[in-house]
Amino acid sequence: MPRLVLLALALFPVFERARIDAAEIVRFTDAGGIEKQVIGEVLVEAQNGGIMIQADDSRIWMIQPNEMIERKKTDQALQPATKEMVAERLLEELGEGFSIYPTQHYLIAYDCSEPYVQRVGALFEQLHRSFFTFWENQRWELQEPEYPLVAVVLRNHDSFLRYAENDIGETAQSVIGYYHLSSNRMTTFNVPNWERNVATIIHEATHQLAYNTGMQTRFADNPMWVSEGLATFFESPDMRNPGRWRSIGRVNQVNLARWRRYVGSRPQESLATLLADDQRFRSASTASSAYAEGWALTYFLIRTRKDEYVKYLQELSTGKPLAERTRPERIEMFEEVMGESLSSLDQAFLTYMRRVQ
Repeated sequence: MPRLVLLALALFPVFERARIDAAEIVRFTDAGGIEKQVIGEVLVEAQNGGIMIQADDSRIWMIQPNEMIERKKTDQALQPATKEMVAERLLEELGEGFSIYPTQHYLIAYDCSEPYVQRVGALFEQLHRSFFTFWENQRWELQEPEYPLVAVVLRNHDSFLRYAENDIGETAQSVIGYYHLSSNRMTTFNVPNWERNVATIIHEATHQLAYNTGMQTRFADNPMWVSEGLATFFESPDMRNPGRWRSIGRVNQVNLARWRRYVGSRPQESLATLLADDQRFRSASTASSAYAEGWALTYFLIRTRKDEYVKYLQELSTGKPLAERTRPERIEMFEEVMGESLSSLDQAFLTYMRRVQ
């Protein structure tokens, strides 16, 4: 099942906020011992000298003190890399056999057939339009992405595994696409079954849009039920449409079926555990029901408590990288914005979902 890729926050056990007033140039060695240089804004600076820096192509690097070679500040604000610059870097990184397919809002690096990547690009753009329209209708003006939105589409499953294992390790074996928080890229491959792939593309591209439009902040305390609930709310395919996806917010029949299987034995504290932390999403034995409940709660809130839900998302959007809320703080924030107790909301949630078809 697709999920966000998270780097271990333990990289920065004690940290303080860095003041972003000018770009910095940093030379360092990456995990493979290769020397790199980036120009970017330091987002977080640990007391031990480690830094989290966002480069001019939107990639976020976590650099430990022993990896640092040189660091110097410029006298200018960071200028995002242009589409042309990002495309050139992509081709240099990915090597022979890759091309760039640009759309209005995306750069897609690919080594599969051009007709397939054109189909993917059209789906990206359809989602982009629908995403902004949906939130405008909720009276939330999101910002246009500051950096080019990058996707990598590989020719087959084997090439996907070789590429993805560097990002997500063994998880690559069980997914057909993912969004990567650090690189800010969405990656998939030429899946022969388009119907199977369309939901994944929409799901992961929704993550990418949420993190590039001001809705969510990368590496902030973004509850997984929110991130995955949004992605599953957006992804629902439409088998009557030639492209197999048409609009946002259709009932996600896969997750509705999972929800119905779960609700019969659902513990009384289920909603509290979903909100308080992300453990249910990270355990193989509970992930399926967590995704189902995350979708169901998102669907319920958008349909019945839209204004409160949008306000809740807006409060979450102000989160800072690596600043985590405690379990009680997460629940307290949710109850405060919703204006009712968890037990009262849970009862309304269960009653509503019994009627969903």
